[in-house]
Amino acid sequence: MILSYGIENIDRVAYLLFQHIGLFGFSLGLAVITGLVLGSIVASPALERYSSSVLSFSAATQAIPPVAVIALAFLFAGIGAVPVILALYLYSIVPILFNTVSGLTSVPDSVIQAGRGMGFTQLQILGKVRMPLAAPIIMAGIRSAATINIGAATIASIIGGGGLGDLIFMGLKLYRIDMIFAGAVLCALLALTVDGALALLQRSFHKYA
Repeated sequence: MILSYGIENIDRVAYLLFQHIGLFGFSLGLAVITGLVLGSIVASPALERYSSSVLSFSAATQAIPPVAVIALAFLFAGIGAVPVILALYLYSIVPILFNTVSGLTSVPDSVIQAGRGMGFTQLQILGKVRMPLAAPIIMAGIRSAATINIGAATIASIIGGGGLGDLIFMGLKLYRIDMIFAGAVLCALLALTVDGALALLQRSFHKYA
């Protein structure tokens, strides 16, 4: 009975699933780019003394519930996919930025000095020395952001963003356990699949760390 809803409404369920993936993928992609760029800037020699303050601030902002971020995005951008992507983007930046700064600042100074001794520029040291060594830590942040993002995206339906949250909230309104179950299970499977893929990528980085 519970699986019957997904089978009987496969077109609707598939549409909401791909909509959820779109919201998640676009917002996470933007967050990864922003987090890596900002993290690299904060962890640069010129600003590294401020890195501990940035880490403290990032840790504090992780306590903000996703519904609050989505509510703020709704106030500034209205309803639809745009405020949802904006909210998920802002919420996903935090763990990526935190781990990027943590990873880059944890690279031993002796390794950095060795790179300088080989004639590397600051940019080359970042790309060829610090980033490869920090990659496993950075990937852990991306995995955390991805899981948070997929779960938070279910709340998107309250401001018209669509996704699997539509099934869950509609099921709550109609007292339909099959709709709730379909949305929740697909969301969990999506999170597990994405996390598993990122875990494989993270393990590949350990070979070079």
